Amino acid sequence: MAQLAHLPINPERGFPQQFQCRIRRAMLEFVVRYNAEGNFYTLDVLDQDGDPIVYGRPVIYGADVLDGIIDDRLPAVSLIAADLAGRRHEVGRGTLGEDVQLWVVDR
Repeated sequence: MAQLAHLPINPERGFPQQFQCRIRRAMLEFVVRYNAEGNFYTLDVLDQDGDPIVYGRPVIYGADVLDGIIDDRLPAVSLIAADLAGRRHEVGRGTLGEDVQLWVVDR
């Protein structure tokens, strides 16, 4: 059975927020930014050397942030924003890292 995991986004630390996380066997660096004017978040993913794989991808509820990205440095996972309790159905101010998590899902 696959283990359910999400990125360790902590809204109390504020945004932009940068952290490293091992996804499957790949050590990746993540940068999460909040755009107050548009009320949305973006995600950057960098490899272990700090080279960008994904830059400025919007985090959209229910959509895979990594959709369409083909890169050998990425494990075969999707990153999907969702609230498993079903209370929230969008990603906006005060939701990411609280009710809505960015889930790591095997492809």
